Amino acid sequence: MVTIQVERWAQFYPDSKAIFPEHWRELALHQGEIPISIDEGKYSNLDHLGILLILTARDEGKLVGYYLWFLMPHPHYSASGPMGLTDMYFILPAYRNGLGTKLFVESERELRKRGIVKAITSCKVHEDHTRMLELLGWTFSDKTFVKLLKGGR
Repeated sequence: MVTIQVERWAQFYPDSKAIFPEHWRELALHQGEIPISIDEGKYSNLDHLGILLILTARDEGKLVGYYLWFLMPHPHYSASGPMGLTDMYFILPAYRNGLGTKLFVESERELRKRGIVKAITSCKVHEDHTRMLELLGWTFSDKTFVKLLKGGR
């Protein structure tokens, strides 16, 4: 049975090491130029400061998915209250049978519980989750572009 819960970085990170490379291979752009390199200390610090929120999906203890958020007031709207910005989310392919939707719903519940006034997320063009997000009440608001500067044209 898969459960979804909030975890701290120290609990999450040891198990995530096995999944991060698969996540990176599936979604990261410019893999030849920008290798995966998780800054464990920085994430630990963000967790300690209360900025990092981690929701995990576990199947009898085995990590099968996660959603990481950064929580803080937005510098443009500091008087409005804290906002949630997605860092990353991922579900192992064998568990993509509605678990992603459940993880988003539980994330929203946890964000509301923490007084977050606005949540911001994204998805890759080659792994488009627009339909799910719109069904969950999200609004398409921005287009994001990337450009490799080191070694790029």
